Amino acid sequence: MKHLFSLFVAFSLLCGNAIAQQTQEKYTNEIKYLLYLPENYNKDDQQKFPVVLFLHGSGERGEDVNKVAVNGLPKLIAGGKKFPFIVVSPQVPEGERWESTDLFRLMKDIKKKYRVDEDRLYLTGLSMGGYGSWDMAMKYPQMFAAIIPICGGGDVSKVWTIRHTPVWVFHGGKDNIVPLKQSQDMVDALKPINPDVKFTIFPEDGHDSWTSAYNTDSLYIWMLGIKKFKYSKVPVDQQILDTYQGSYYNDFTNDTLKITVAPGIVNMIRKKGVIEIKPYANDKFFVNENDPVDAVFSGKKKKMQLLINADRQYVYKRISD
Repeated sequence: MKHLFSLFVAFSLLCGNAIAQQTQEKYTNEIKYLLYLPENYNKDDQQKFPVVLFLHGSGERGEDVNKVAVNGLPKLIAGGKKFPFIVVSPQVPEGERWESTDLFRLMKDIKKKYRVDEDRLYLTGLSMGGYGSWDMAMKYPQMFAAIIPICGGGDVSKVWTIRHTPVWVFHGGKDNIVPLKQSQDMVDALKPINPDVKFTIFPEDGHDSWTSAYNTDSLYIWMLGIKKFKYSKVPVDQQILDTYQGSYYNDFTNDTLKITVAPGIVNMIRKKGVIEIKPYANDKFFVNENDPVDAVFSGKKKKMQLLINADRQYVYKRISD
């Protein structure tokens, strides 16, 4: 099924003199995509479905959206493969690359048009789409339940943003287009902070490791068993909580904050006000269950540090009790 997604941005056009009239104009950005709906989609108008966003490689760019079905999930679907989830396969115009902002708007539109289970949105892509998958997941870490980047790579300095996102990476051992090291570097950077990272190398595969990957039946079982991460408060011994009380300083922002502890309650006091932080582990705290912002304590006594993961990472060192 072919679809066209239009994004409209209105703006005013000023003429060259003071008495000129303004005219209403319109900028249109179009994203073509292939859409697959499960066989039983129309049987129950109350049922919601998982969605997989598939990003193609550089060879499928252009104006003919049917080119997207040359590889990956769209190819399997064109060959008669049935899936229990919606598949959205957009196309990038010739000479362009994946833009995460455009994909975010596309997914927003998909969620409006179709019965989507927003706790089970998944992202995958191959080659250029593998890079696009890493990039989008790190830009919008709160969106996807899991990601499957194939023969791609990304910015290792940003992997902390997907510390709560399960990832299954695939790559060919004989890939001479995208070096195996590109995936290996991402996995090595992510594993210390994310226990849910899988890495499969197909030793005899070249650049086309996606055929092997998408024909791995256990991939879909793994994927569909995952729901989007949400923080959940857990009980923590009061003696542990008490050790976090004190003042902390960030020398980059020249900012000081204070942690106060009462029975079962931990507050972060800053110039802008007081925020209650809730534990989801003995040393890890969150503010809102759906907001990818958390605080992590490490070290002991005066050497204790507080790492805040927000729009970026902020390290605060303890300066007093």
